[in-house]
Amino acid sequence: MTTSVGRIVRLQIHPESLKRGDVYDPSPLLAVERASIDASGMLGWDGTGWVVDIHHAAHPRVKGGGHKALSIGFVGHYERMAERFGDVPIGVAGENIIVDGPAVSAGEVAAGLVVRTQDGAVVELRSPTPALACPGFTSHLLESPIVLPRDGITDHLAFLSTGTRGFILSVDHIDRSVEMSVGDEVFTR
Repeated sequence: MTTSVGRIVRLQIHPESLKRGDVYDPSPLLAVERASIDASGMLGWDGTGWVVDIHHAAHPRVKGGGHKALSIGFVGHYERMAERFGDVPIGVAGENIIVDGPAVSAGEVAAGLVVRTQDGAVVELRSPTPALACPGFTSHLLESPIVLPRDGITDHLAFLSTGTRGFILSVDHIDRSVEMSVGDEVFTR
């Protein structure tokens, strides 16, 4: 671990897709106080049981691998989005982990991230790649009732797709389930 980038302020899963056709709908997002992560993806504790994130390998709608196992975003990115689009609620981009930290570039997190849980466990999150923005999400931020054509929102898509919408992380190397909670600290590697 090298530099702290902040503490986890939100953990969330989406038990269902955030897309209705091409339209982006964040209503399925479920905030949880703790999560379990392993090589298959993330589960969230809803107070009564574990809920499977749609990107988890065990989700009934996941077909044949290639899923995005886990994603992370930063409050600083939400501040950047708010400067451009107006009010942007924390978590609306659908990341699983949101850190109360500054906006970071792909280069700053290229070596990966590490979460240190409050009980001292350490989990590496490897190979962060910027989450690419889709026209549906971008249209949602622009408060358009319809999905806008890609060629009319190219600058917005580019702005969001450099890490501002978050980063997709590899968890294939995690060989046992690790629980994390709101308040755990995140570091660059």
